[in-house]
Amino acid sequence: MGTLLPAILISFMLTSEMFQALVSSASIAPYTGPWTAIEAGHLLRRTTFSPLKTEIDEAVNLGLEETITTLLTLGPPPSPPLYYDYDAHPDLSIGETWVDHHTNPNDANNDGNARRRSLDAWWMLTSADTGINIREKMCFFWHNHFGMGGNNDARGIYQFLAKYQQFAIGNFRDLVKEITIDPMMLRFLNGHTSTAANPNENFAREILELFTIGKGPQTGTDYTNYTELDVVELAKAFTGWRSRYIGTKVPGQAPESYFTENRHDTSTKTLSHRFNFAEIPNAGIDEYKNVVDLIFQQDEVSRFICRKLYRYFVYYKIDESVESGIIEPMAQTLRNNDYTIGPALVQLLSSEHFYDRAIVGDVIKSPLDFVHSIFKAADFYDQGNLIDDYEAGRRAFIQVRNMGMDLRQPPSVAGWTSYYQEPSYFRLWLNTATLKTRTDLVVIALRRNGFSWNGDAHPFNWLGALTRYDNPGEPNGMIAQMTAELLPQPLVPEQIAALKELLLPGLQDFVWSGEYANHLANPNDDNLRASVENRLKEMVSGLLQLAEFQVH
Repeated sequence: MGTLLPAILISFMLTSEMFQALVSSASIAPYTGPWTAIEAGHLLRRTTFSPLKTEIDEAVNLGLEETITTLLTLGPPPSPPLYYDYDAHPDLSIGETWVDHHTNPNDANNDGNARRRSLDAWWMLTSADTGINIREKMCFFWHNHFGMGGNNDARGIYQFLAKYQQFAIGNFRDLVKEITIDPMMLRFLNGHTSTAANPNENFAREILELFTIGKGPQTGTDYTNYTELDVVELAKAFTGWRSRYIGTKVPGQAPESYFTENRHDTSTKTLSHRFNFAEIPNAGIDEYKNVVDLIFQQDEVSRFICRKLYRYFVYYKIDESVESGIIEPMAQTLRNNDYTIGPALVQLLSSEHFYDRAIVGDVIKSPLDFVHSIFKAADFYDQGNLIDDYEAGRRAFIQVRNMGMDLRQPPSVAGWTSYYQEPSYFRLWLNTATLKTRTDLVVIALRRNGFSWNGDAHPFNWLGALTRYDNPGEPNGMIAQMTAELLPQPLVPEQIAALKELLLPGLQDFVWSGEYANHLANPNDDNLRASVENRLKEMVSGLLQLAEFQVH
């Protein structure tokens, strides 16, 4: 359906040299420029998943400062996932949550699969339904940061996702303490097998390299920020922790961690010159907390996490100007606030650098962002009842997975390569295979039946999306508002004209206005609906194939 509009792939990404030439300032100074739908949309696209026009309009009316306050006012946590397609549990029914209950002992495999489907769907529905709230975008940031995978126990996965939601913009140091003894992390990096007689170094290495301070430049056989001796000594300090009840079938049990004194190394651990030869005396069950506190005494921890926040919310390129003008003041703010993330995020998202036009629309959407931008735009998550809503969320999860992002299984403890691998970073989301899956989703979203399940068709409601616009019967205004909602920057007149030609090939504006008015007056007339819907889908097809739709 529709014809491809120009410049689908190649021209929309700036080279890093072009980017740096166009960025006017790497300044953390507060932004004082215009506050329009472009700036508000940019803020919401980077901090939430695919905002709709109603949310962008709300942000424009609130203003920059109040919008950021709203973004960082988290409120109560989301409701937990529910059974939607499994009714064989002896104690639970469809519509009830399984997160506090054991797996069905007589049907553990089917029950486990049902819980994973439920978790997948809940993840998509929850991350889509945030309004002006940064929690779910930060939940994914932490999920990528800690990179936990390798275990299919839905209760355990839900537990650490709930931690990420709880600590979304909270204290980074406290979150690291929580994750250090999380039962899934203990399994993931072999902490549950680490004993005084045989300390396992996996977690000790990753807490330094990936979670807190980073390697820094290599110097000889060691790194700038820590040494191999530090890994060895910290591994001893983390011994004694175990996990149990993963995938339990016993009532009253849930995945948990616990400490075993006789497996813990009680010696005094001595770190290298990188930590000023600090000593870690035996502290039993609390020793891991002392280790984390010691690591966080190093100022480099604040710089390390601020660089990751910058790459996640702004851009991958960090040169000397960004390091001194953005990262260093953010890191100082983080330290001044005892490693609470929120104030540093306020500083970044309020900065003039964040709203530089060279930054707006120059990040390729992740699969999660891309799928949400279609499913949300066409109201596909709102099917009208629990079962179908969850089925829609599950279809979205599968699409994200097909595009290279299996949310439950990060490719490594370092997370997805698009967030750290030089020099390509987020360009890694696009290749011949993933481009095909993105195109395939566009085809599905525009076909008459959409997705089908349980014997019923579930089309994407593009006509319903028009109700968000001020005057959808006027084609020029409708196209302008749809492109402003779905694209990060205004299109040039030639692109707008091409979209209008798809809507009204060689026809006058009144044709759309009249057909749309007739449809509204006769909503049950299938022929009228099909006529106006087909015109709209031709135009949407062209819009979704624009290179500009691949970025935010």
